[in-house]
Amino acid sequence: MSELSLNELKKQIKTGNIASFYILYGNETYLKENYLAELRKAVLGPESDDFNLRRFDGRELELDELIEAVEAYPSFAEKTFVEVRDFDIFKCNEGDSERLRDLLNDLPDYCCLTLVYDAVEYKPDKRKKLYSLIEAKALTVDIHQQEQNDIIKWIYKHFEAYGKTISYEDAAYLIFLCGSLMNGLNNEINKIAVYAKGNRVTRADIDAAATPVVEAVIFDLTNYISAKNYEKAAETMGKLFQLSESLIGMLSVIGSQIRRLYSARLIRDSGGGEKDIMELLQLRSAYQAKLLYKGCMNFSYDWYKNILQLCAETDLKMKSSSGESEELLITLFINMASRK
Repeated sequence: MSELSLNELKKQIKTGNIASFYILYGNETYLKENYLAELRKAVLGPESDDFNLRRFDGRELELDELIEAVEAYPSFAEKTFVEVRDFDIFKCNEGDSERLRDLLNDLPDYCCLTLVYDAVEYKPDKRKKLYSLIEAKALTVDIHQQEQNDIIKWIYKHFEAYGKTISYEDAAYLIFLCGSLMNGLNNEINKIAVYAKGNRVTRADIDAAATPVVEAVIFDLTNYISAKNYEKAAETMGKLFQLSESLIGMLSVIGSQIRRLYSARLIRDSGGGEKDIMELLQLRSAYQAKLLYKGCMNFSYDWYKNILQLCAETDLKMKSSSGESEELLITLFINMASRK
């Protein structure tokens, strides 16, 4: 299994040097869909001729259909494109695995078979006989979250399409506020660009038009608590309840944020700076590292220890009781505000 970088995939698409078997996976859905579309276009041409395009949902796939699609000759074209989404290939029974091995071992050169993973995670299983064949035949591309500077360049281009500009600092703030996945950012950029009256997008425009991710709101909550601004903290708590689909999931994010602040405090007390926090905590937002560097000093080590213990106790209570999750979270917030 040959791991292909995005640049290598881009080069293959540009030169038309298309392989017979690709596996696209990773959490950056926006890029994954874009590269899939470009790959499809490179094989079938700009019109993406439906006669030579077959798509399957891998969770409902009948193997006979896949074999028939792969082996079918192209109609008035040079190649066919077979796209299969969320096919958990390593969970096939032994009989289907053997038939798949036969198919993959002799893929026709007129077919490009592409497996795409979204709802189902791609998990190669080295115990399976199929693994060694896929390793030899497939080109795999891990399309994951991009680095901050790459995302900011992408943000520039998207605002430019609306005739707008944005500063580096405000683009970094947008990533912190809305997350670093391009699908979500794309929606927020569209809203902000329509809302912004001037040619230059401001932070006020972002705050007015964008929907923040839960992590950013929780950061605001801890800041308001540390500043003893309990009115704003209560308002932010209400926003959290509106944003969160799962209260247990919200608690998990709160615990993660407290652990980041605690880790940032340890790094800062050891002489580290914002760059160290960004690197050691594997953050993609320099703005987030900056806030952690500043905010981590607002709480004592005893506060971190006590609140992390309370988070663990609240998690256990929420999972062992019903109908009390919101009350348990409110109690946790009160403890966060009252303990030093």
